[in-house]
Amino acid sequence: MAFLIPALVALLLVIIATLWKKISNLQKFRKCDDTIPGPPAHPIFGNVSAFSGKNTAEIYEIFRKTADEFRSKGKNVIRYRFLDKLYVWPLTGKALAKVLESTTELNKGDDYKFYYSWFGGGVLVEGFGERWRTHRKLLTPTFHFAKLEGYLEVFNEESKIMIECLDKYAESGKTVDMFEYIKRCALDVICGAAMGTKVNAQYYHEHPYVKAVEGFNTLAIQHALNPLYEFDFIYWALGLKKQKDEYLHTMKKFTGDVIAERQAAIASGEVEKETSKRKMNFLDILLSSGEANILSDEDIRQEVDTFMFAGHDTTTTALSWMCWNMAHHPDIQQKVYEELVSIFGEDPHTEVTTEGLSKLDYTERVLKESKRQTIPVPALQRKLINDMEIDGYTIPSGANVAIAPMVLHKNAEAFPDPDKFDPDRFLPDEIAKRYAYDYIPFSAGLRNCIGQKFAQMNEKVMLIYILKNFRLEPMAGFNSTKPVFEAVARPSHG
Repeated sequence: MAFLIPALVALLLVIIATLWKKISNLQKFRKCDDTIPGPPAHPIFGNVSAFSGKNTAEIYEIFRKTADEFRSKGKNVIRYRFLDKLYVWPLTGKALAKVLESTTELNKGDDYKFYYSWFGGGVLVEGFGERWRTHRKLLTPTFHFAKLEGYLEVFNEESKIMIECLDKYAESGKTVDMFEYIKRCALDVICGAAMGTKVNAQYYHEHPYVKAVEGFNTLAIQHALNPLYEFDFIYWALGLKKQKDEYLHTMKKFTGDVIAERQAAIASGEVEKETSKRKMNFLDILLSSGEANILSDEDIRQEVDTFMFAGHDTTTTALSWMCWNMAHHPDIQQKVYEELVSIFGEDPHTEVTTEGLSKLDYTERVLKESKRQTIPVPALQRKLINDMEIDGYTIPSGANVAIAPMVLHKNAEAFPDPDKFDPDRFLPDEIAKRYAYDYIPFSAGLRNCIGQKFAQMNEKVMLIYILKNFRLEPMAGFNSTKPVFEAVARPSHG
């Protein structure tokens, strides 16, 4: 009993400190309800009610429509407030430029905190500083062009397995959800190319890691849009903390097993230990840095978790929407197929080469237009250290600024008739008409996507195999799938 009173006092002090901070932020950011354009906000709860009870596909649509509404009124910036958190969305590439070009405002936003327990020290969510610079510098050579050529063997191998898995549907005429097969192929590619291990996710359709990632991402956006979930007791009482911990256990166990398998293979001599960093894969560079005491075991796990998630989930989403767009635009699909045959020949099993990839022209434009229509990563965040003026509005320190391709890419001034699928938007003359940051599929600036070349090559190889082996058609009477507002904008219904 003697220990209970101090514990209760300590808990009470934590609650008081948390509430004091929230009240202070609320008073500070509530002023922006009147000074920055945005939808009507409740004096206390802000814009919470507009999103309450909505699913993630509906939330995506609300953000999109609100951006269009305010752009039509001549506004290039909008704000949302969720209780004591302020979010500012620049709506044009020009308005966003100051954020992307900043060399100091590089810290990730509030909503990334949910991911800290998964890969908190990884380059994706780590705050700007010496640690981030060290890790970024260490990992950049992993994605050098010469290294990507070495990964091509795995891209080809796993893409062929995907085709084998899909063949049964082509033969029977049954419909198939491409998303599930692309996702497992992308996971096998990441593990094979970047980690040097074989996990055979394509033969294991109920792979627990895949399911855990999907569940964790859904929890993340729910947490971001409900201020009450920030109170640990409430989150625990609703059973959400238990769900989160179960997902974390599954994901961390999977990456831990991948790391252990690679270490064992090197130690046993099953694979030869590479000494040239220019030839090492992603995981081998991390392991060698661990041996040199540059990275701790936890650093290694966090970076593996980061790349495992970012590398397979974004590729899956990008390629799935590409397949959706091809199925709904058969004329464009046919033109892509003709270009692929002209470069790689009619044999559907011909391996893809870097030389062939370099010749893609129309297909390249189609891939870019698909990412414009539905971007894999709908929005990123920066949390301001200092006040910043954006398009004439003063954004206070502590606010979150959204880097949101999902709204930038639908700007009618940059992309006339934005809902039309038109690959010719990416002809050189058309690109020259736009502002540099109107199209940012991999973000831009110092915190751009470190693995974008890997992702682009992977997407192209998988797409080539799909379109050379199958003609994609939409499921009869099915047009209801929408992008969801999560870490990745996966299709809501496959």
